[in-house]
Amino acid sequence: MRRVLSLAIAAVFTLLISAQAQAQTFTFTADLSGGNEVPGVVTGSGGTATVTLNVATNVVTWVIDVYNLPTGVTASHIHAGSPGVAGPVIVNFTVVANTSNDFRISGSANLSEIVPRPAQGINSAEDARQALLNGDTYVNVHSSANPGGEIRGQLVLVTQF
Repeated sequence: MRRVLSLAIAAVFTLLISAQAQAQTFTFTADLSGGNEVPGVVTGSGGTATVTLNVATNVVTWVIDVYNLPTGVTASHIHAGSPGVAGPVIVNFTVVANTSNDFRISGSANLSEIVPRPAQGINSAEDARQALLNGDTYVNVHSSANPGGEIRGQLVLVTQF
């Protein structure tokens, strides 16, 4: 009887550990538009962002699709900030300067490479992870016509694995 009980407990722990190991990846999306900028920007450009966070490795990956950008891109990043609030950059994306029209920005970084922002409470990878999970981050694409930001979208958690 003890052996059966011990095996049952071991099986339960194995299932719990397996479920916990699977809950290590989070996917966030954002719809990018000029109206989301602070202040809003009138533009014909738009886009989408998909950001994935693997909490086991602290790696963030991104795919940003930009459409109809009328002037050249100058920068793109993940910023710390709530909806409607302009915030500082915490993760830089590599962009091909002056690319316009339709294009994709993709890459990855370890959250240990974040730009610390003590005033916003972003001092570590853990702080950046919490900002993402709490909905306090957004993607911004900057252009030569709108250096403060052409299109922006708040990152929203859509899946957890």
